[in-house]
Amino acid sequence: MHRGVIVRSAVVAAFGIAAIAVPKLAFPGVVVVMLSFLTLPAAPNLPRAARPLHGVAALFIVIALGRFLSGEAALGIVEGGTRAAGQRAVSRLRELLFAQDSARRLAYWDPDADGVGSALSLGELLGVDGMRGERRLAPPPLEGYPALEETALGPSANIGGFYFAICLPRRDGTLAVQAKTPVDDELAERRFVAYAWPSRPAPGLSRAYFLDEHERILVASAKAGKRFGPDAPPRCDDALAEATRGDWRPWRNKKPREKLIGERP
Repeated sequence: MHRGVIVRSAVVAAFGIAAIAVPKLAFPGVVVVMLSFLTLPAAPNLPRAARPLHGVAALFIVIALGRFLSGEAALGIVEGGTRAAGQRAVSRLRELLFAQDSARRLAYWDPDADGVGSALSLGELLGVDGMRGERRLAPPPLEGYPALEETALGPSANIGGFYFAICLPRRDGTLAVQAKTPVDDELAERRFVAYAWPSRPAPGLSRAYFLDEHERILVASAKAGKRFGPDAPPRCDDALAEATRGDWRPWRNKKPREKLIGERP
């Protein structure tokens, strides 16, 4: 009996040592050590080394638990927060997409009278700006958004830890946020892009998101503070330009639409 108890105690101690190397073993290790300790034989049949070996195992298990909670568990919490924050940001970008779908289908702004509306700026969709400086939409497609804030990209909405902005095609072929910039209304019938980026450095806010008129959704990890706050947004062509598009990858393998809502046959 003494030999069996010593072997069992040594195995329990080895399990504790293994948990130091693999912290995930700490949770089953608690059960193993407790059950083994509670089933030890009573004196005088208990070998003197049995309790110390169980004590060593318990100490290692406690250390392994601490390592797991401060390392892998904390990382999992942050990653979970990042996924949740990203999902909320993408949902908000889709709200912008649906508002642009309405603008195209209902032809809110249609200077060439072809029945296909041009994409609108965020301020125009919110009704705080007149469409191309003229009449305002009432009621606007987007309601309940906060007042727009100035960022290095242009007027943006700060919601849930992210800034949101819409870029429209200009007559010189570039993309820009500012409503005062002359927009190419013909090209805007089939083109706009939107971005969401962290409004501040915080756990779970480490990625920027891109969406275009075809609901192509891309994500990029922030690098050295890039895409953080009002002073460090992505550029309108960040996900498109040759120099930076490699930073962006498809979000959850999302497939883009093949046709635009309201597109002419």
